[in-house]
Amino acid sequence: MDIIFSKSFQRYSMKRMIILSLCFFFMTTAISNADYQTKATRENLLEDAVIDLLQPQMYEAVQKHYGTTYQIAFQCLRVKNIKKLDHPGSWLFEAPLEGMTYTGAHNALDIFTITVKKDWGDLNWVLKDYKVRKYNPKEKFECRSPA
Repeated sequence: MDIIFSKSFQRYSMKRMIILSLCFFFMTTAISNADYQTKATRENLLEDAVIDLLQPQMYEAVQKHYGTTYQIAFQCLRVKNIKKLDHPGSWLFEAPLEGMTYTGAHNALDIFTITVKKDWGDLNWVLKDYKVRKYNPKEKFECRSPA
């Protein structure tokens, strides 16, 4: 009798473990996929590439403003605009970017608007200027996830 009870209990426990494992798997994959809402369109991928390319200039502005880049990072980065300088067909550009700085566990600090430029004077991307304003938690600041 004990052997029969033991086998049925084992089957019940095994079914229960499988069901719980499947539920856990589906909940975690649904949650992780919900974080990334930006579609991988050509435009979004190009914007990600520009942001990645211009990270050194963005952190140069952080260094100038705070005096350090230690434990300071960006989130909600976006390219506000990009324009050609000089003439069509040139490789000269100007682009304002915007992002929110944070420290620690995403404790928002400030919103940076950074203008970078590539022109005849210096054929590399350089920080032209930057503006900083305090982040207001009541403000609706639109965040774009990387594609």
